[in-house]
Amino acid sequence: MLNLLPLLLIILPVLSQLILGTFSVYKPTSLKFNRISWINFILQIALSFAAFNIADYNFSKQYEQYPNPVRCGMPLLGIAMASFFLLFILILIIVIQFLIKRWRENRSKRQISQN
Repeated sequence: MLNLLPLLLIILPVLSQLILGTFSVYKPTSLKFNRISWINFILQIALSFAAFNIADYNFSKQYEQYPNPVRCGMPLLGIAMASFFLLFILILIIVIQFLIKRWRENRSKRQISQN
């Protein structure tokens, strides 16, 4: 389970933004879009650090169990790059959802003013 946990942790805020952000754009909820976006942005950063530490712990335990003079840090670099990539994807999703929300609000204002 600890091998899969870092990947799940860095994907969780993106999925949460897709689900909760879309829900808050199309249906009014108790959570506002800005609050959902900020929570997911902060969660992405915090869970990225947690995922990196868990992956580092996993690799250190693996090296203790199977001693090998050659130690590779590329999986940790992969976790770090995946975290940055998913942070970029999260920001892109937030911007797209914000533009959709603003477009829907402007469209509804135009319909009200025409009537």
